[in-house]
Amino acid sequence: MMLKWFSISGIINEVKRIRWASPKDLLKNSTTVIGFMTVFAIFFVICTMFNAMFLSLLGV
Repeated sequence: MMLKWFSISGIINEVKRIRWASPKDLLKNSTTVIGFMTVFAIFFVICTMFNAMFLSLLGV
């Protein structure tokens, strides 16, 4: 027994129903994600440097 959606025509119908993001929305969302990743990366680098300096002051 084969499911109706598990065929080439069913898959094509499902792909047509997808609401794809517009290029403008895609650029906006991608910029937001890359911005947050950059901010968090800088934050973690600063935290790591602070911990390294603190541990070197303790002589560890």
